[in-house]
Order: sequence, then C-alpha cells, then structure tokens
Amino acid sequence: MKLEPEQESVLRSESGKAPSLAMKTLVEYGKSFGAARLVPIKSGHLAGTFGVFLYRAYYHILQQLVAEGVKVKVLTTSNPRPGHDFNLVNRLAMSGQKRLDGYLDALGVTPNYSCVCYEDANVPGLGDKLAWAESSAVQFANSVLGSRTNRNSILIDVCSAVTGLTPEFGYLLDENRRGRLLVKLKVNRMDASALGYIIGQKAVNRVPVIEHYEFNRIELKNMGGAMAAAGGVALFHIEGITPESPDLKSVFDGEPEDTITITQDDLDALRTKRPDDAAIVVFGCPQMTYDETVELAERFAGKSVNRPTHFYLIPEAKKRFLATDLCRKVIEAGVRVLDHCPLAGLMVRRESKKVLTPSGKCYYYLPGTDYGSVDDCLRTCGVMP
Repeated sequence: MKLEPEQESVLRSESGKAPSLAMKTLVEYGKSFGAARLVPIKSGHLAGTFGVFLYRAYYHILQQLVAEGVKVKVLTTSNPRPGHDFNLVNRLAMSGQKRLDGYLDALGVTPNYSCVCYEDANVPGLGDKLAWAESSAVQFANSVLGSRTNRNSILIDVCSAVTGLTPEFGYLLDENRRGRLLVKLKVNRMDASALGYIIGQKAVNRVPVIEHYEFNRIELKNMGGAMAAAGGVALFHIEGITPESPDLKSVFDGEPEDTITITQDDLDALRTKRPDDAAIVVFGCPQMTYDETVELAERFAGKSVNRPTHFYLIPEAKKRFLATDLCRKVIEAGVRVLDHCPLAGLMVRRESKKVLTPSGKCYYYLPGTDYGSVDDCLRTCGVMP
C-alpha cells in the first residue's frame, strides 16, 4: 500500500502511539482487501454505542485514544443507545454505558445516538467517501444518497474517525457498484420492508437493481434496513429512482448476471399467520423519523391499544414529537414513545412475550419475533378493525 508522507509520519508514532496503532490497523485492514491506498473521508459513523460490561478491550482502546488527547478528524456520529435504564437487566448488562458515553464525548463524537444519522446529523452528498458502520446507515448512504462507504466494523470505524482516512476498496470503487442482480416486481400491495428482507436473502453478496417503483423516502429507509440485515447487502439501485441508476443500461455492465421476480405471494408469505399471539407490538427499526412518526401516530389518536405498543424514534425526532398535541394523544392511547435501540431494549425478556413488528430488520435480529405488515400490527394492537 502506498502511503502519503503525512500518513507515514502517523504510522511512525510521530503523532502518538494511539494514532499510530489506528493507522496500522487501517493499513493492515486495507491490505487484506487489496487496497492500494488510504483516502480521506467526509464523515464517520460509529456502531459501538452499547455499554456492554464485557467490552473491556474496546474500552481499553478508547481510553488510550482519550488519554493521548486524540479527537476525531471528521464529523462523526453515533448509533443509538441501548436503553440501559429500560429495565433492571439492561442496567446490569449495559453497566459500562456512562463510561462509554464519556469516552465518545472526549473524542468529539456527535451525540446524535441514531442509526438514521443521515436524516439530520450527518448528511453526506453524492460521491462523498465515508467510513461508516451500522448496516442500515451504510445501505442508505450508498444506495439513496450515492455516497461511498464499505460496511465497516466496530473499531475500524473508530480508527477511520480519528485518522480521517479509510482504505480504498469495495464500494468506494466504481466497478464494485455495478448492478449484478435484476429484481422484477409483481405486487399490488407494496410492503417495502418485506421486499427488502426477501431481496437480502436472495441477493446476499450481489448488488441488486430493482425495476422502477415509486418508493418514498420512508420506504427506502425501511427496505434498505431489512435488506442489510437479512443478506448483508450494502448497496442497491432502483431504476429511475436512485442516483446511480437513471436506467437499467447505465447500472449494468451488459446483461444482469441473474434475474428474479418477487410476487405478492412472496411478500405475504413473510407475514405471520398468528399476529394475535404477540404480546408486544414494536414500530421503528431503523428508528422512525419525525414525518414517519406523525404518519403512523395519526392512526392511534383517539383510540386505545390493547397490548404494549412501542414507538422507537430518532432522539431529535422524539424531542420534536413530544412537543405536539398528536404525541399527547398517542401516549393517551397507551403507546410508549422511546428513542433507544429496540433490539437492546427487548433482547432480554421472557420467551412467552412474543414481539410483532413491521420491521424486517427487527424481525431478523430479535429472537422470538414475528413479522407483520403495518396494517397487521395496527390490527393486532387494536387501533384498526
């Protein structure tokens, strides 16, 4: 790998031991994927925001960086908190939360605490090179915004944030952003999250290109989150919608490697046949935006839920929503309005407490969860006939 003189200087510990170790980590990481150089990044996004008491090595590395006065070189945002005060088990399991929050603050990380950082706190542009972790954020940045980032891991994201660099390979390169799988649709009741889940399982390591469909921004977010979870897919294109796919000819090198058709029956097959078995109904994974929340909340106003129902929002969206009369009506309906990660908040519970969710991401990651469309979930919690 060819390094610039300034990068060589950091590698030789001339800026301190901790920055040198971060640079060495990125160099070795890049070499393993055949990267020829490190490139500057516009921003970072960190996934390691759960204060799990077992993360001793992670805390040790952050402590080294903080002790040497290291700060992030670029705008760097942070994933959701785990809701460590949500219940007693979470308080015990996430007992390192206060210490972790302190380290991130000392490094200069923006405390947005959201997996939907691109909505307000960290909005990259077309072609911007990034070093993000968090599968759903990576997916949206690559696909909808046309930015360029690989799906980085915890600690790799930290190393990039404090150096302002990332190895140039994978989705930073034009040739790896080309479409490989054409997805045709035969649906009359779109469920974007279910579609993303199915595409993820079928595409796996191939870049899918979906034929033209007028998805809105909320659908793109939820579809991408499900796709990234179910298949590790970090980039998709939609004909005539996403910035790198004005038409099919532009996004493919010749003919697609493969073509699949997803039907209404495929979407419906993902839905549970027993939605009433659910003890909890969960909305918001990835976290809901303000507009998404308002759209959903209107279905609850003046009604009453018949079982625990949770909304998980971007923290800034929650602050804004709490100031509205509609939020008061939602709380009166029995809904809990929260801003932490639903996966951590619900991970430890009695197995009999089955969760129903319209989130393909939550369905994939959270054991004991059933999938239902938004209407299935509204009917189950008693606000829709």
